[in-house]
Amino acid sequence: MVRRGRLDRERYWIGVIRDQQASGLSISAFCRERQVSSASFFSWRRKLAECRREGAIEPEETAAKFVPLEIPAPPAHPRAGCEVVLPDGCRIIVPSQCDAGWLGEILGVLQERSC
Repeated sequence: MVRRGRLDRERYWIGVIRDQQASGLSISAFCRERQVSSASFFSWRRKLAECRREGAIEPEETAAKFVPLEIPAPPAHPRAGCEVVLPDGCRIIVPSQCDAGWLGEILGVLQERSC
């Protein structure tokens, strides 16, 4: 499980790298202006590029993305459940009597996964 601090740092550096690219400044000038270590900038740029190549983060990763979902009527069989398959192939078997809060926590943890 990825700690919250690591995820926050990754999001911060994704933003810094995007800001530098949009600024038109050289990396050295941008880092001086932002008072950011150029060594840290290069290190994080390398880490994030590796994560993209491994598929751990999307190139245009931003805040959480939501997709509308139509939920059909529950099955007639009381012991049935459903299976959720995430884009990365992760599968979750959800029992029919699943607590929504519990499922929300699981999905939140899966959303925070990183390289």
